[in-house]
Amino acid sequence: MAICDFPKTSSKIGQTSTSCLQKFTIHFRRPDKLKQDQNVPYRGQYGFDWLRDEYIYPMETVMFNQFTSTSIEQKYTPLCRTIDIPDLKEEYLKDVEPPGNPEKKFKPHDQDYYPAWLSIFACNVQGDNADAGSDIHKEGVYLDLQLDEIYEIIDDGTEIFFKSSDPCLKITPEKISISEFLKTKREKRILDKNIGQPEIYYYKLENAVKVICQGDTLKEHGQIKVFAKLGAIKIEVGRLMVYQNNQIGKAKIVVVNVITNYDNNKKVIPRSYPILNYFFNYQSFNQAMIKVELKKNEDFDLYALRNENPDIEIFLDDMKNHNYRTNEKPSTEIRNRLCALYEKYGKHDLEGKPINDKKQLSTYLFFTNLSPSDVDSVGFVGGIATIGTKEGGNMVVMFQQGLHKGSSIVHEVAHSFSLCHTFEPSPANKKPKFHRGYTDNFMDYHEFIKSSDPNDHDDNKHEMYSFFKWQWEMMRDDLSIEKKWNNL
Repeated sequence: MAICDFPKTSSKIGQTSTSCLQKFTIHFRRPDKLKQDQNVPYRGQYGFDWLRDEYIYPMETVMFNQFTSTSIEQKYTPLCRTIDIPDLKEEYLKDVEPPGNPEKKFKPHDQDYYPAWLSIFACNVQGDNADAGSDIHKEGVYLDLQLDEIYEIIDDGTEIFFKSSDPCLKITPEKISISEFLKTKREKRILDKNIGQPEIYYYKLENAVKVICQGDTLKEHGQIKVFAKLGAIKIEVGRLMVYQNNQIGKAKIVVVNVITNYDNNKKVIPRSYPILNYFFNYQSFNQAMIKVELKKNEDFDLYALRNENPDIEIFLDDMKNHNYRTNEKPSTEIRNRLCALYEKYGKHDLEGKPINDKKQLSTYLFFTNLSPSDVDSVGFVGGIATIGTKEGGNMVVMFQQGLHKGSSIVHEVAHSFSLCHTFEPSPANKKPKFHRGYTDNFMDYHEFIKSSDPNDHDDNKHEMYSFFKWQWEMMRDDLSIEKKWNNL
């Protein structure tokens, strides 16, 4: 129930004390089904990231700790590596408050609060920055609202209303009565399942509000603040951060079909994901405010070139016989040898720069029917990329196993845009790390490991359709992403 701490001095007649406002917080959440898209499931249509409870509290069963190579004794554990949890929290607080006052934190009712982050394109943009706009989110996006009780709430006439930081950032409806939440089911979640507490009671209004950016772009990260109001008294109880959208990155991707054999005198062309342009621009890199331009497919016909070029003949024979000539992983060797062959024989204009040159702005996406198997992989390798932090990182090779999985192709291209695996404990990965195979992040794996045997695994329960907020920033900073704002 609501707790009322009576003031030491009397309030004026007709006024309500802030201490009598019911204590709760409001959180924006991503719906499972999208009202603006005829209730289709979420598939990366916009960027939305938040600090999930299971990241920092022991709520999920993790069978094997790949960071220590040991089994996990506790039944439940946080999905984020324990030592990284403080850094993870800070990632979601970054840019929430203006710089210059590091001690200031948004803590409604003295509760720790981590705003969700939304990224959407502006629509109907006019003027010099019209290119930053897009129709992809012209209908806006609907979001769920979650009310977390601090004390049990009642219908006392309290309303919540919203205040946007920018005129172009709009939210409807403008206010919602607490009574609307009370019409839904009161649910409970337990933050530490090992001990069965603390218990958080909450209500959720599905597709409760629509957010749209219209008529102009956000020159800095926007905010939508949520206030609880009873009478003349109001207090901020929630916040949504909306990612700056006036600076749009551009990625140029050249698709290369590698022909390694013929069938009845006809090329055997690798058959890849059928709607690649849509997947890149409407279900993945759009989350990072990046527009992808796909160049025309090129057939790199090694089979036709083999007779006149001994190095190609040797490569094809090695691939046929699984003969590898270096101490590198088979997938790595194939990538490196293909890179050298394409730079020597490929038709596409490299603009005088090697593929992985730091000044090379195109990313080369090779589709092949080859099926290498690395020692440390589960089955055949789906693809491999040159990580963007090494040289330019502009080459991606998809193998037979990964050709038909859109999420696998995005995974490898994102590697070339500087992203590491979510679980990778390497010097290149300075961001919080997660147990492998338990998130819906593109940079996670489709399976989790059950023991020290890499072949002892089970399927990730999530489909991969999202990026973390800090991954948006890392991809936008990649050397191969053309940054229009550098010329403004």
